[in-house]
Amino acid sequence: MPLTDDALWRTLPDLPDVLDKIANGQYTLHGGVVRHAAGTEQGGQIVGHLLFPGDAQQTQQSIEKLQTVIEEGLGSLQGGLDQVQQSMGVLQGLQVANLALSGLNLAVSTAGFIVVCKKLDALSAKIQAQSQGIIETLKMVGEAHDRSLLGDEAQFRSLIMTAQQFCEHVDVAQLKSLVLPFTKEYQFTKLVLQKHARSAASNVDRFDDISLLQNRLINMGLMLAHVQLRAGTPVYAQAALRGLAEDIVDLNKTRIEALTTDHAFASRVTQDQYRNVRGFLRSGKEVVPALSYQADLIGVDVSHPGTLAKAAESKEILLFAA
Repeated sequence: MPLTDDALWRTLPDLPDVLDKIANGQYTLHGGVVRHAAGTEQGGQIVGHLLFPGDAQQTQQSIEKLQTVIEEGLGSLQGGLDQVQQSMGVLQGLQVANLALSGLNLAVSTAGFIVVCKKLDALSAKIQAQSQGIIETLKMVGEAHDRSLLGDEAQFRSLIMTAQQFCEHVDVAQLKSLVLPFTKEYQFTKLVLQKHARSAASNVDRFDDISLLQNRLINMGLMLAHVQLRAGTPVYAQAALRGLAEDIVDLNKTRIEALTTDHAFASRVTQDQYRNVRGFLRSGKEVVPALSYQADLIGVDVSHPGTLAKAAESKEILLFAA
């Protein structure tokens, strides 16, 4: 059943041919993209893009439903088991990422943007509550960067509120003026995290502060992408999301290298500390699929305006044909 214009906005359960081909290994999932499996005549070509609902709970239910459909199709599987396992792995990654980020459309949807604003405000409150620890954490990057925490937080909260106002009114000129301050905040936080990532002791002893700052980094990256998108520069919105995903991966790699090479320190790490750090590294890895998905989604909406709005209104996964 070839996909026609009539099928562009149909929900995935109404496209049994697509589901069957995922289940028998002819199609595979790459993030939120359905592709022809490697080794087939059209290997690697895009079939369509999966568009998840705007509501986090509905997205979770839709992913679980899709997993069930693919699993049920395994009984008649004749070949392509590797491709099916890959697709199931992608779905599992998106499922975990959805739980980790409380939604797969945070950077690209209006509702998701409001969630990010609330998250950043809550993180600012936590940073203020942990002010002494955060100050000590920031000091590691050098006295030149030792700023008044309360003044910094007041400025940052004002930036969030201003961005929300300009996004709601689609004030493009004012939104463009916010790109620089958001980028500076993002880069400063990343530099702090990079400095600590190279120290095995910091990864453990300053674990709570580092977890808080990385959470802030993720949400700042989402905020920056949304501002870029609303300012009419989707290419830079995509770059912000892909850059964020790369930064999380690089931070994890640096931490692992630091922890595995400092044998003297590693021998003093308790089981609880080890579990905390391992879980933190895993959570960083788990958000990457969602960031890649959102970056791809921006590209779809640029080519076909209104795609994101349509997906946000749906209660099921939609397939937008390539």
